[in-house]
Amino acid sequence: MIAARTRAEREALARTPEEQREHERREVAAHYENDPEIFSRVLDSRLAYATGIFLDPGESLEAAQERKFDWVRRELDIQPGERILDVGCGWGSNLIYLAERTGGSLWGVTLSDRQRQEALRRADRAGVASRVRIDLAHIEDLDLAPGSLDAVLFVGSIVHMHNRERIHQKVAAALRPGGRLLISDCYFPARARGDRESSATQYIFVQALGYCRLISLAEELGMIEQAGLDVRRVEDLTSSYVLTVARWIDNVRAHRAEIEARAPGFSRLLQTYMTVGRLSFARRTALEYMIVATKPGGRDRLGVAPSPEPRRGP
Repeated sequence: MIAARTRAEREALARTPEEQREHERREVAAHYENDPEIFSRVLDSRLAYATGIFLDPGESLEAAQERKFDWVRRELDIQPGERILDVGCGWGSNLIYLAERTGGSLWGVTLSDRQRQEALRRADRAGVASRVRIDLAHIEDLDLAPGSLDAVLFVGSIVHMHNRERIHQKVAAALRPGGRLLISDCYFPARARGDRESSATQYIFVQALGYCRLISLAEELGMIEQAGLDVRRVEDLTSSYVLTVARWIDNVRAHRAEIEARAPGFSRLLQTYMTVGRLSFARRTALEYMIVATKPGGRDRLGVAPSPEPRRGP
């Protein structure tokens, strides 16, 4: 068992797995139940609430997120008729992008009913509603038949899930031979940098986002391998995350009055947690990685998506 590093983790360990699942269902969902119009003022046009991929510090948020969507598409290499599960699908950013550009069948799950309704509206507007299903559920509640999925993605979502070992085992069993797993999320360095018990950490992990569990990259990879998957790729996207969050903060500032009109106090919460988070990633006291793994068997994949070009500029 991985030792708890934060107060939030220690509190989670004091709960039963069932109690922790209900805690996540309630507390994590609260942040995402806010009006989608608020997030449309802060995020890109597809409402991606995770890092983009910047090649130049001067690029727009829209360009960086478009590059990330395309990279995810190429890494997953979805073929017609394949079944894809997006865990923590948010407002449907990756889900709808993949439905528009592949022949796959897309299934998303979210803890927020407001996110689900917005994602379904967006899928309908994009003309892909017939191939997009979105359920209000926790992944631990899903009945996943063995070998029933071709790909699973967690983009900015697995950080909200405590029982990671169980989740990785569940996902690995549900993937068919040759199936793909993609994770894009936040991690702690293995050797502590900074104060993980600070009030700022507690603010982000509990007050702002409901529940977060940051582990090290090696620990996540170990759980993936123990579940029987082969790690094929790891990319450090920390610098891109710093730029992504900086764009979000700028948007919060620019639209503060509109955000406050819809949810008094929420602009302050967003700007505070994002500012602290940006500094943490800039100082590399927290890190952002993308992980791709596959289940042995099936057709051999020769590397679909090349690494991004080196970031230009200082």
